[in-house]
Amino acid sequence: MKHEKLYGWGAPLGTIDVKLIVALVFAFAGLSWAAISFMPRSAEATDGPRVIASAIDNDGNEVEPEYTKASNDRQRNQVQDEIEGVVNQGATSVLAKIDVPSNAQAGVSEAVVNAFLPILSGDHDSFMDAIDAMGGKVPGDLEGDHPMFKQLAKVFAGAKVDLSRITVSKYEQQQGRRMGMRRNVATDDVDIEPGEPNEPAVRTQVMEMQPASLFPDAPNKSDPSAIEVKIPVQPKGEKHESIFSLVLTWNPDVKLWQPAAYRTIQNRLMEDD
Repeated sequence: MKHEKLYGWGAPLGTIDVKLIVALVFAFAGLSWAAISFMPRSAEATDGPRVIASAIDNDGNEVEPEYTKASNDRQRNQVQDEIEGVVNQGATSVLAKIDVPSNAQAGVSEAVVNAFLPILSGDHDSFMDAIDAMGGKVPGDLEGDHPMFKQLAKVFAGAKVDLSRITVSKYEQQQGRRMGMRRNVATDDVDIEPGEPNEPAVRTQVMEMQPASLFPDAPNKSDPSAIEVKIPVQPKGEKHESIFSLVLTWNPDVKLWQPAAYRTIQNRLMEDD
């Protein structure tokens, strides 16, 4: 089913060369938030590391981004249409390997648009309407903007979008050493492999919010239905790229894809000066 214009506008990480991992975990407003910083060997250099690129592929190679503006209603409507097409196409092969109803495919793009476009437009009212549309629980005593919206909008509101590099994949938690756990909050695992001194290395920072208070009945990331959609963007006023990552799980009770996690991913290919 074609998603209406509601808002008035619009693959696993590769091997990471790691020297130090710092994990920060905290919670606010009933939301679980986890921050993980994966630091490369070069980050300890006296003169500091230099960012070579932020748009990189799964192997840590620099790629040429193709950012599309989304600063007005017409542009955001075009971005929405493109996202729907790309996500629908990507979901076809992914969902063929997952035990969900055949009619669930169309719902993936609808959930992605609901989750991403209000944040891209910086429209809090549309964000809350979208939570309701995805079967979530809108808080009745909210004063001001929701904390999750404020955190995500800081990065993604008014961003340019690389529609050519949107990916849909089966969500897989990375294997490796588990860092900084707190009750009801889970950080990702990461593979740790030694790197060669003075070689470029990837620094990855993942900020993850688990919206359990908004979607209390949604299956969590460990559910077999979990998929991940990644949308690369260039944040407004920023030179380097960030990735909007949405982990969705299928809720058979309401027959909807619901967010299990909102993630902000920053990849930096770095070397010493």
